[in-house]
Amino acid sequence: MRDQHQRGRRLSGARRATAAGAAVASALFIAGAAAPASASAVRPQARVGAARAAAHNTATGCGLGHGIKHVIEIGFDNTHFYRDNPNVPSDLEMMPNLLHFIEHHGTMLSNNHTPMIAHTADDLLTTFTGLYGDRAGMPVSNSYQAYNTDGSTDPAGSFAYWTDPVFDTALTPNAGHDTNPSMVYAAAPPATTPTSPATITPAPWVPFTRAGCDVGNVSTVNQVLENTGVDIPKVFGPTSPEAAQLAADSDKYKDPETADYVGLAVHCAQGSAFCADAQAVKYGQTSPSATEVPDLLPNEPGGYTGYEALFGHRYIAPQLGAGTTNLTHHGYQVTNSAGNLVDLNGNEIDGAFLTNHPGFPGFGGINASQTLAYMADLLESGVPVVNGYIADLHGNEFIPGLSACASAPDALGSGDPCYVAQAQYYNQAFGAFFKRLAKDGITSKNTLFVFSSDEGDHEAGANAGRAIQPTPASCDGAKVSGNTVTPDVACTYPSGSFGELDGNITGLLATEKGDTTPLTLENDTAPEFYVKGNPGPDTTTVRTLEHDVAGLTAANPYAGTTSQLIANYLVDPTEEAILHMVNADPARTPTFAMFAKPDYYLYNGGTTCTGPCVGPNTGFAWDHGAYAAEINTNWVGFAGPGVSHLGLDGSPADAGPNSAGPDSGQITVAQTHLKGPWTDETDIRPTILYLAGLRDDYEHDGRVITQILDHPNHALRAPGVTALGECYKQLNASVGKFAAYTLTADTAAVESTSTGDATYLRVDSALRRLEVARDGLAGLIKGELEAAAFGDVRISHVRAQIVGCRVLIDIARFVAHHS
Repeated sequence: MRDQHQRGRRLSGARRATAAGAAVASALFIAGAAAPASASAVRPQARVGAARAAAHNTATGCGLGHGIKHVIEIGFDNTHFYRDNPNVPSDLEMMPNLLHFIEHHGTMLSNNHTPMIAHTADDLLTTFTGLYGDRAGMPVSNSYQAYNTDGSTDPAGSFAYWTDPVFDTALTPNAGHDTNPSMVYAAAPPATTPTSPATITPAPWVPFTRAGCDVGNVSTVNQVLENTGVDIPKVFGPTSPEAAQLAADSDKYKDPETADYVGLAVHCAQGSAFCADAQAVKYGQTSPSATEVPDLLPNEPGGYTGYEALFGHRYIAPQLGAGTTNLTHHGYQVTNSAGNLVDLNGNEIDGAFLTNHPGFPGFGGINASQTLAYMADLLESGVPVVNGYIADLHGNEFIPGLSACASAPDALGSGDPCYVAQAQYYNQAFGAFFKRLAKDGITSKNTLFVFSSDEGDHEAGANAGRAIQPTPASCDGAKVSGNTVTPDVACTYPSGSFGELDGNITGLLATEKGDTTPLTLENDTAPEFYVKGNPGPDTTTVRTLEHDVAGLTAANPYAGTTSQLIANYLVDPTEEAILHMVNADPARTPTFAMFAKPDYYLYNGGTTCTGPCVGPNTGFAWDHGAYAAEINTNWVGFAGPGVSHLGLDGSPADAGPNSAGPDSGQITVAQTHLKGPWTDETDIRPTILYLAGLRDDYEHDGRVITQILDHPNHALRAPGVTALGECYKQLNASVGKFAAYTLTADTAAVESTSTGDATYLRVDSALRRLEVARDGLAGLIKGELEAAAFGDVRISHVRAQIVGCRVLIDIARFVAHHS
C-alpha cells in the first residue's frame, strides 16, 4: 500500500576446497571478521556493458545491450501468484493475459522473496536498487521513527523524493530532528561497517540516462515527487510559479498540486528533446514557458550534471498528446474530446478527490488501466524506459463502471465479487496493453519486460480450514479458462469474521503487565519499538520491556483460541543487523522489533484502552510486515531478449504458502520447499542491468539470476557459479536459512530469564560474531558475483566459498538449536 502511515584460483580437489571453505567460515566466525570483504572493491572490473552501451548510444541515441530497444518494468502492490484461499484462483491466475504473456514469452519465477521488513517502500526500493534496506536507507516500513537529539522521536515518511532529507511528519518537528538524507546510502552493511549518514543512495535512472535513454516513471517509489510541501519548492524553486500555486491553496490536502506535480516524472538523457522542448502555461502566467528543471543528484558517483527532468501530469501530459482533442495512436484512444489523457478504457485521468481536473490519480488507488495507459503514452512518445506501479486487487479501488464494487467494503476477501470484478478489469487492461504495444512494434523480441510485486500478504480473517470459514466453504469466486475470467460461486464472510485484529499494544502492556515504559512505536504487524532516551539493548528498562512484550496475549477468533501469545519473534539490534534492518543513520534504528502473528496489527493507543485492547477492524484485512511465508514469498517475471523461455520455473499457484488452515501465518520461508530458483528482490536490478548491457556505480546485494539467462557470459556459466549464488542467497537474504536460524536463536535469547541475563548475553555475543562473519563472507561472494556478471571476471575458489557459506549456515543452525 502506497501510504506513509499504513498501514548473494581454483583449488585442486574437493578435499582442499572443503577444508579451505570450512577454514574461511570458521576463521571469520571466531575472529569476528574485522570488516566485510568486497571482491569488486579490490579487483579491477571491466566496464564492458556500459562501454558497449555508450558506443551504441553514439549512433542511435538510447544504447542498450542484447538488442533491447525498450525496458518496461511494472511493480504491483500486494498482488499474489499463490492462492490465499486454496479454493480461489490467485490474483495472477485471474489476470491470465499477464500471466500467459510472461509464461509464453519468458520465465515466471514463483520462488522469489522479500527483504525485511516486507512493506511497499522497502520492497520497491530494494527492487529498483538491488540493495537491502540497510544500504539504501529504508529498512523498516512505509514510515518510521527517528530519534531526536533529546532522546524523543519524530515520525517520518519513507515515501520522499530521492534527494530529500528525512521527511519529518510531526505537526511541529523537534528542534533536534534528523535532517540526514532520507535515502541514506551505505557502501557496506552499516552494522558492521559504520559509515557517515550523509550520502544519498545512487539513483536508479542514472545508468539509463547516461546511456542516452529517457526514463519515465508512473507512481514509482521516490523517483517521482511524493510530497507537495517539501518537493515543490525544492525542485521548482521557492519563488517559482509552482510554489506560488502551492502557497495559494488554502486546503491542507493540496489535491490540485498533487494532481499537477506529484506522481509522474521523466528523467531525461542529456540533450533529450522530450525535456528540452517541453512547455506549458504555468500558474499565474499567460504564455507558455519551458517546464524542464535540472535533474540534481549531488552525491551521484562520477557526477551527474547537464541532465534535465519533467515532473507532474501538468508538464508531462502535453508531451504525450494532451491538448489535442480525440487523439488516437494505431486506433487506441490517447485523449478525449476535451484533449485530456484517458486510461485504457477511455476514462479521463483526473486527480484524486477532484472533478474535471486532469492529473495524477493518486498513489493509493492507481489502477492497471491508468498506469498502463500512461506507460503506453510514454513509450509512443519516444521514452524508451518506463517504470510503473499498480495498486492491488483486494482493496476496493472504486473503479468506474464496476457495479459489483459499488457497495462493497474497503477490504475484500478472496472470492468476493468486487475482488473478481477488479481482477477482470485488470486482465482486460493487460490484454489491451499488450495488443497496443504490439501495434507499436514493441514486443518481447525487442523489449525487456519485468513484472513483480512488492510483497505478499496474510489474509486476516475467515479462510478455508480456519476456525471461521467463508460461506459456502467450497466457494471459488471465479473460474479461469484461457484468457477469460468468469465469476463463479462467490465467497461471503459472516459479519465480523473478516479483518485484522487491531491491538493497542501500549494499552496491553499497561493492562496485562503494568508496564508503562515511555516509548514510541512504528505501528505495524511488525511493530518497531523506540524506547525514550534510546537506551542500550542490555539495559534493565529494555530487557524488562522485551519480556513483557513477549508475554502479551489476546483472543483470536480466526484461530479458535481465547488466549494466544501475540508475538512470534522478537529481535534485538544484533538480529536487526542480520535481517538488514539497521540503518546507516543510527537515529533510525529501533530499540527492538517484534514480528507478531500476522492476524494482528499493533499500534500505540496510549496506556488506557477504550473498550477491549484488541478487536477486529473490518476496514483492513491484508497484513504484511510479519515473518511468514505467505508474506515473504512473491514472484517475478522476465520476458525479452536474453531471457530464456522457461515458462513457469517454480511451484504452481495452488502449491504455495497461503493464509488457510490451522497453521495460518505460522510457516516461514525456510520451512517451505518450493520449486525453482530461490531469488529475492535484490536480484531483479542486477539482472535487468546485465540484460540491458549497463551497470550501476555500486555493488549490489543481489546477484544476476543466471538460471533465466539465454546466453550467460563465460564467468557466469562456469562450473559452480550458480550453486555459489544459491548458497549466497541462503546466507545473506533476510528470509534465507541463515536469517531464519538466527531469528529463532535471538527470540529465544530475548525471551530468556536466566540469572544475570547470562543466556541472553551469551547468545547475543554468538550472534554478533556470526553477523560479522556473515557480512564478511557475503561481501566476498557478492563482490565475486558482481565482477563475474559485469566484468566477465572468472571466480576463483568457487567450491571453497560454497563450503564456507554452508559452514556458516550450519553454525547458525547449531546456535538456534542450543539457545
